[in-house]
Amino acid sequence: MTSNDYSDLNFFSPILKDKQYVFLGESSHGISEYSKSKVRLIKYLHEELGFDVVLFEGNIGEGAAVSAESSINQYMSSNEILSAFLSPWNNQEKKPLIDYLIQQRNTNDLSFGGFDMRVSGYFIQFLSNWIKTYNNNLAQQYKKLEFNWRETYDNTMEEGMSLSKETLSNYKKSYQELIAFIHAHSEELRREYPNEKNLEKVIVKTLENRFVMLEKYYKVKKTEETTTEETGSIIRDKMMEENLLWLSTQVYPDKKIIVWGHNNHVRNRQIEIAGKDIDRNIFQKWKIQSMYENLPSDYKKKSYIMGFYMHDGTIAERYATVSNQVNFDKKYSKNSLEFILNEIPYDYSFIDLKYQKKEKYNEWMFEPITALNQGYWEDRMIIRNHYDGIFFIKHVSPSHYFQ
Repeated sequence: MTSNDYSDLNFFSPILKDKQYVFLGESSHGISEYSKSKVRLIKYLHEELGFDVVLFEGNIGEGAAVSAESSINQYMSSNEILSAFLSPWNNQEKKPLIDYLIQQRNTNDLSFGGFDMRVSGYFIQFLSNWIKTYNNNLAQQYKKLEFNWRETYDNTMEEGMSLSKETLSNYKKSYQELIAFIHAHSEELRREYPNEKNLEKVIVKTLENRFVMLEKYYKVKKTEETTTEETGSIIRDKMMEENLLWLSTQVYPDKKIIVWGHNNHVRNRQIEIAGKDIDRNIFQKWKIQSMYENLPSDYKKKSYIMGFYMHDGTIAERYATVSNQVNFDKKYSKNSLEFILNEIPYDYSFIDLKYQKKEKYNEWMFEPITALNQGYWEDRMIIRNHYDGIFFIKHVSPSHYFQ
């Protein structure tokens, strides 16, 4: 899966000829073969089909900060970028892609960034260091603001604690004051990062996301009967959709964009899918609209979604304490995606769903079947309602994570 001869991928050319956006899903983040396949596929999409941007399921601000820093620091390594921006995917399989992105970025030929709203730490470090050169007290206030915001985020989105209007108002005021400082020093920002024409925009968008997230949480909990976990996921996917749409129009207009995220974020019509967790005996409809599902219809017309699935092997997510066998090494039902596609006599296969007409040998595309989410629990769906194509890998192994 590392060859630079892309002749075996040329069948994608007619499928994607009129598409501006390609979504690359994955049923689990912890799969070595998924990453290797996607790295090669991204190179093909860039070199042969003219895609210009790769957006990851990483924080929008982290992506901009890492991109900015790497634009002026030629010694920033791919390992540093992985640990700063893509820590859940900080593995050996991603490194060739980051090396490739750095190489292409130096020629302004291929950009990268994130679309998520969840936070790690690099953006805070980057922005506080920049603010410190002009106002040390404000830099310290900013770090304290972010620390307090993160505590509020954890208490509301994860612990389900209540959120007052006064708290909302105070956060909004504090972040808006910070945004005013950024605007007031926009010339300095452009001078220090001359290759990052949209850096100010993305920094402001990231800071706005902080109080917008809290506003959405307050609104959803007041109007909908959802669990804390469901509320957090509903808000996250909605904000990812808003970030992606904003990036597509305000930062990368007219660009051809590759989007890398979990199947749960990139598939369509998710609330039509019924899922059964490990500890459930019955299927229950999803309550969470995916990021893609939230996108406007004209955007979807220009998009193609690839879901990634597997048959057997071992999974190990980045922060998992143990690795597990796919499907716990049990046999599959004959009415499962995994059983059906395992009949194909190849280790790697791609099946287009979008342009098929129902006939004897593809009835499974048009009728309810099951497919494993995370490799462990079942989703029941009509597969072509949710994906345009399926990339199927028979045998998988865990990603090799850097410390």
